[in-house]
Amino acid sequence: MKIKSTKLNYIYHLSYQILLIILPIVTAPYVSRVLLPEGVGDYSLAFSFITYFTLFASLGFTYYAQREIAKWQDNPLMQTRVFWEIILCRLIPVFVSLLLNNVLIYLDLYGEITPLMRLLNINIISIAFDIVFFFQGNEDFGKTTLVNITVKLLGVAGIFIFVKTPDDVWLYTLLNSLVLIVSNLSLWFFALPHLRRPKDDNGKRMPLHLHPFAHLWPSFRLFVPNIAISLYTILDKTLIGVITADSAQNGYYEEAEKIVKCAMPVVTALGTVMIPRNSREAAIGNMEAVKKNIYQSSHFVFFLGLPITVGFVLVASNLIPWFLGDAYEESIYLLQLFAPLTLIIGLSNLFGLQYLIPCKKDKLFTAAILAGAITNLVLNIPFITWYQARGAVFASLISESVVTLTMLFFVRKELSCFQTFKSVVKPFLACALMFAACYPLSKALPSSILNTLILVGVGVLVYGVSVLLLRDSLAWGILRKVKEKLSRK
Repeated sequence: MKIKSTKLNYIYHLSYQILLIILPIVTAPYVSRVLLPEGVGDYSLAFSFITYFTLFASLGFTYYAQREIAKWQDNPLMQTRVFWEIILCRLIPVFVSLLLNNVLIYLDLYGEITPLMRLLNINIISIAFDIVFFFQGNEDFGKTTLVNITVKLLGVAGIFIFVKTPDDVWLYTLLNSLVLIVSNLSLWFFALPHLRRPKDDNGKRMPLHLHPFAHLWPSFRLFVPNIAISLYTILDKTLIGVITADSAQNGYYEEAEKIVKCAMPVVTALGTVMIPRNSREAAIGNMEAVKKNIYQSSHFVFFLGLPITVGFVLVASNLIPWFLGDAYEESIYLLQLFAPLTLIIGLSNLFGLQYLIPCKKDKLFTAAILAGAITNLVLNIPFITWYQARGAVFASLISESVVTLTMLFFVRKELSCFQTFKSVVKPFLACALMFAACYPLSKALPSSILNTLILVGVGVLVYGVSVLLLRDSLAWGILRKVKEKLSRK
């Protein structure tokens, strides 16, 4: 399988990640008005429950499998062997998850959302066919992007065509689940030609000698941080529904979080792309290359993460009323509170996915995630009790900050803090100028599509000009490449 450049892979993976988030955002104005906050809240609560089962079904294979495939890029036989071992090994947690969910359904423990939980069994089954790790491990992100664009656009069309009333929550759930399993199945057509066993000198297929259980314990070690991550990415929605007993609070939270996550892949996609690259460099002992990649990535995180954070604060009051409807006023405040999450998670991806995971420091990665999970669990119950959905946002921000700071502490001796953070100054100053220019506009302009676009346009223009005037190296590097491409044309 041909390995593509990091820049091209970033573009591919960014498109893939944005699609995972942006298409629900495209449907949000329609869905929020058709299903109403209560319907959106029911789906959000059901999805939070099923996420625990899909998390266990995938165990820790998300990062582990990608790393193992990347390690054998130059050995087709070993790569094929590892692929089938992982597929077979993962069937165990998939079966257990499916069994447990259906036992709870049989005992009628889900109450009103039981019909949705039956449909969401599809999400668990789809994990068995998820082979995205194979393409990511081979640094080939183009095919996953192509498949997701095609299938998810069909899913969006289905939502607009078939979801018509508040009673169609089940249909909305079914369409989202079908998109997931069809996407996973489609990727097999691209993978199978690369999984043929090599032939020996006599023309016979070489045996694979599969040992699937050898991957169970290593993947389980990375399952622990996955469980911990879920505590402060999914548990908040579960607790909002349980503590407040108000589906609307889940609806407000769900829509605000969707909007923030729409921008998050712009900052975090590079982390996933760099896992196989840094894994290869670390495997051959080239740690200087790993560190160089980290320092370059940190500049990228600050360059995009800071203006996105400030941008959400500025546009929230103008965006929410026309985008979601007047019933979602509470989401304005939630979006503004959520804004720093993009930058915070961008930094934790930098230290965790780009350094700790490739360097096989799984225990340190797990410890940092557990620290955040414990913090979130301790804060969520009182904060949600006192402040409802806003309390869940407070808990998420604090716990994500704990994760990032813990990871920074773990890498302090290997990575230079000065080299990592020196690139923050110019983007920070540019953001201050952007805020000064756009804040008066955000207060003066009434909510409308045009005025939101004006706010975004002015913000991008002021920030772009500011980083160029401040001689930011990344901004000037982008400008030079644009000039080169234009001059060639």
